[in-house]
Amino acid sequence: MMNLTLLIGGINVKYKEAQAELQKVFDHQQTVSVPKLKRLFQSLNISVKKPLGNSNREVSYLKGEISKLKKENKRLREREETLR
Repeated sequence: MMNLTLLIGGINVKYKEAQAELQKVFDHQQTVSVPKLKRLFQSLNISVKKPLGNSNREVSYLKGEISKLKKENKRLREREETLR
C-alpha cells in the first residue's frame, strides 16, 4: 500500500501515522479533542457528516413501503390457503 501524505490545516499527516494514532487512542481509551479527531478522520478519509436531505422522511417512507409489502404478502398467503 502506498504511503499517502495529506495536508490538513497546514500540517502534513501521513495516512499510516494517522491510522496508528487513532489505533493508539482506541487501544488506551484516551480522550481526544474534537479538532484532533477531525484531522485524524480527514487524513483517513472518513466522513462524519450528516447525509444530505431529510433522512427521517426517507426512513418513514421506506417503513411504510415495507408495511405495505408485508400486508400484501399476508393477503396473498391467506388467499392461497383458501384456494387449497
